[in-house]
Amino acid sequence: MYHEFSVIETIKTSWHVLKKNFATIAIFSLLAFVIVFVLGFVIYNIITDSLLVSIGITLLFVIISFLFLSFIKLIFRLMDKEYYDFEFKEIIPGVKMLFSYLILLIIVSALSVFLTHLIEELNNELAQSLLGICVGIFFEFFFLFILPICACFIVDDSSGPFESVIQSYHLIKGNFFKYFIVFILVEVLFFVASLTLIGVIFVIPFVNIILVVAYRKLVYSHQDVEDDIAETN
Repeated sequence: MYHEFSVIETIKTSWHVLKKNFATIAIFSLLAFVIVFVLGFVIYNIITDSLLVSIGITLLFVIISFLFLSFIKLIFRLMDKEYYDFEFKEIIPGVKMLFSYLILLIIVSALSVFLTHLIEELNNELAQSLLGICVGIFFEFFFLFILPICACFIVDDSSGPFESVIQSYHLIKGNFFKYFIVFILVEVLFFVASLTLIGVIFVIPFVNIILVVAYRKLVYSHQDVEDDIAETN
């Protein structure tokens, strides 16, 4: 049965997943926050050697990526647990998943820095400002709009970095405006989260749940299969 992608159903399902598995999600999110906070504190406040700081920042970048992919795997498992139980080891991302995600992040980040540097070389201040705004919006759009779907493909389909971008494009293009509404909601939630520390701890997991559920529902909207309530609600 064809199931059209629905923003309202995506939000409802995301809330249901959070509410039904609140303890599990809260514990994972709190542990992840503590790990990142402690490592960040050590790197920026205790370590003084510049080489060690650089190594620490790289390590922190890898750990944040690892935790993000683990969270995505956790949400997939929680949505599917009506069908089977899962063990802790099942939410640990594989080396290929982590490598693909890191390569994608590095390529996009490097491209962003390269374009920004080119714009700074321009002599026209108006052109600098306009192009700088356009580049900033484009990469913010990519990181918040496209990258989460890429990450889902990397986790769910073992896709490579470039393959995940192509898959994400084909998945979103038929429901661009609806998914864009989800993107706007995510932006609003991020703004609300930035106001308080508690907001960050609560909203960021919920935002990621919304994006994972959106991915799952977009996949079902492209398939002629039954969208069982146990899988997405």
